[in-house]
Amino acid sequence: MVENYTKLSIYDDIVQTIGETPLVRLKKIEKYFNVKNELYAKVEFFNPGGSIKDRIGKYMIEGAKKEGKIVEGGVIIEPTSGNTGLGLALVAADEGYLTVFTMPDKMSLEKEFLLKALGAFVIRTPTAVAPGDPNSYYKVAEAVRNLIWKKKRPVTREELKEIVEYVQKLVKEEKIDELREILDERIEETPYAYIPNQYFNKYNPLAHYETTAREIWKQTKGSINYLFAGIGTGGTITGIGRYIKEKRRDVKIIGVDPVGSIYNLVKKGMSLEEAVKKAHPYLVEGIGEDILPETVDLSLVDDIVVVNDQEAFAMTRFLARKEGILVGGSSGAALYGTIKYLKENGVKGKKVVIIFPDTGRNYLTKIFNDKWLLENGFEIDDEKVLEGLR
Repeated sequence: MVENYTKLSIYDDIVQTIGETPLVRLKKIEKYFNVKNELYAKVEFFNPGGSIKDRIGKYMIEGAKKEGKIVEGGVIIEPTSGNTGLGLALVAADEGYLTVFTMPDKMSLEKEFLLKALGAFVIRTPTAVAPGDPNSYYKVAEAVRNLIWKKKRPVTREELKEIVEYVQKLVKEEKIDELREILDERIEETPYAYIPNQYFNKYNPLAHYETTAREIWKQTKGSINYLFAGIGTGGTITGIGRYIKEKRRDVKIIGVDPVGSIYNLVKKGMSLEEAVKKAHPYLVEGIGEDILPETVDLSLVDDIVVVNDQEAFAMTRFLARKEGILVGGSSGAALYGTIKYLKENGVKGKKVVIIFPDTGRNYLTKIFNDKWLLENGFEIDDEKVLEGLR
């Protein structure tokens, strides 16, 4: 008789299935890399939208409703690398809101198609532009919001489609002056369009403080020694770190940052102004920043380890073959950074939890596509890349 490992439950809607994701021991990874610690992955693709961002999607929408920032018939707009958009789109579809997401063009096509499948509109923006530029994905989201506010009433799906197509045309044709004009116009705020703005939304870290962190504490029975997580908006590592530090100050919270991001530079004491000058594009999605969001508290982070695109992608691919866990590049970065940090610092005999934020199904045409890797100058012999960690 085959044992049934699944706890069957019945839910009233899909949103109720968010959270309570498993911890999975990475025994084969431990053995292959000779890691003298217990590695446990918090596998967040078990959320219905496929990522950890479902948690904040739920919290940010519920918070906006509670505070009267969005009303029935309103439009939720968000600049996203994809996963936060999916979390918001999932909850919005369940609750009846229209959605628009602005997304840099480096993000995978899978994410765009998934957002559209959930009924969302998507506007693609240039990747290599400053956050304050009118055609950055942050500012384009504001332009869409302003055009809806200007109507002073709820918009229909057809009206929203026209607004989205108009703004996408301005971005594509680089009509910066027209975008700036929309952004600079003084328009009365209404509850018919709302940007949760995950980078500055208190419900982002709160979601992880109240759910992810408590789950990890319960699952490890409080015996966790290290927590490794990539830093994007910083909400995940801040929320988890705050809760766990309240429980036990000696637990080490380690951030993982891609080469090209500013977090590791700021943590080392560099001024934000100087760090931003050194920021440059990278291809791993969902982690790293060229701004310092309000949702990150680096004082809760004990240390930061830096990982490059090649290391992240090789580990992501290797993990799928070795453990059967198909995740995205930020998970590969987190795992590579974990092993690198533990070995360089001689850490042994500890219980280590690593956040795996999303599913690898979002990256089949990129990370898991040899042709794409080769075209972008990456090595496809993963074991060769990872040899230095053994």
